Amino acid sequence: MVTFALVAGCSETKIIPAQDTPVATRDGGEEGRQPPTFADAGVADAGVHDAGAGAGAKRDAGSMTAEVPTCATDLSAHLAPLGVPGLSAGIVKNGRLVCTAVAGHANYTAQTPVVPDTGFLWASVSKTVVATAIMMLVESGALRLDDRVNQHLPFNVTNPECSGEAITVRQLLTHVSSIIDEEDTYGASYSMGDSPVPLGEFMREYLVAGGRYYDADGNFDYECPGEYAEYSNIAVALGAYIVEVVAGEDFDAFCRARIFGPLGMSNTSMRIANLDLSRVADSHVPSGGGFRSIGQPGWPTYPDGGLRSSVPELARFLAMIMQGGMLDGVRIVSQASVDEMLRIQDAQMDDVQGLVWFYQAFPGRPNVVGHDGSDDGAASYMFFDPTDGAGVLLVANADWWWDSDDSPEADALFGALFAESEQY
Repeated sequence: MVTFALVAGCSETKIIPAQDTPVATRDGGEEGRQPPTFADAGVADAGVHDAGAGAGAKRDAGSMTAEVPTCATDLSAHLAPLGVPGLSAGIVKNGRLVCTAVAGHANYTAQTPVVPDTGFLWASVSKTVVATAIMMLVESGALRLDDRVNQHLPFNVTNPECSGEAITVRQLLTHVSSIIDEEDTYGASYSMGDSPVPLGEFMREYLVAGGRYYDADGNFDYECPGEYAEYSNIAVALGAYIVEVVAGEDFDAFCRARIFGPLGMSNTSMRIANLDLSRVADSHVPSGGGFRSIGQPGWPTYPDGGLRSSVPELARFLAMIMQGGMLDGVRIVSQASVDEMLRIQDAQMDDVQGLVWFYQAFPGRPNVVGHDGSDDGAASYMFFDPTDGAGVLLVANADWWWDSDDSPEADALFGALFAESEQY
């Protein structure tokens, strides 16, 4: 295994929703709110190109990036309070990127400025792409959400505490599979650049008895599948590996051909080697009153957090989800698949959790849906409000949670961007 000392030991945990958002607990917790109903919002399928049937043709970014104005919300005043060298943000309204905002530096040492097209590492926002890819295969009939994972894997995965109890694809996407992150192993798997360890090899060695990274106590929960919710990077990465096995191609290649390409996201990838790095911000950690670049870290389970994209490009993915699976006449997934991803799956187990996507509260927005991300050198929010068609993306090239489990400053900035969305 290749290790990289600068980022060894970094692992990610799901950020707890704001204090007025009920969260399920081991004892059942508070009663969760019901999510809104996601109607088609008038999107018609006439003339739609279906990107799910195969490798879709690449498209121009079109209306999402042409002559986009600057947001009124000033990001520069938030750099120091957040403890980050660079920020980028965007507001999506009714399927259109209405404004972008940037501040600070993509590379702190070189003083390279962030521009709207600067790519960033989005950390666990990446998991929303995994859910989308799985739903594409569900639509094709290649798998079902309640299939046992072992139906689709070249090896068997079983919690040693729960012999004979199946783990399902749905459980991977809702963090109830009983597969958990062993922090030392997960952190030590980081490298500079793309990991030389294939996703499938890491999964086998981590999840199968006798493997190099296997730890019966550390890799699996004591509770059995479906009994307890614990956020798991490894579980979602296993879902991505199932996509590889079922589709017969590398996960990033699948996403570039069937999601990113059809949406016109030409400099978006989960593989560092596929990117123009002159257009991607370095990841940074605090150092000596400033910041030190740690370059472009990678790891074997890259689908759980390795997505790199600019705000205008990722806004196209978010707009596609917000419009029921279609953007600019290209359908990526069906309305029914979007509804399923955003539906709270088991309110008694976790009353904010959909398929990867989850509900959270921000100032002025009590019930938005999306995902956040956190890692050494990255922090991000991508959420939308189904009630008014407003979505916001915010990303940094350092972790605004690096010394705390919450970031009121980031939440306030995100709330301010949502407030600005009301004028469009």
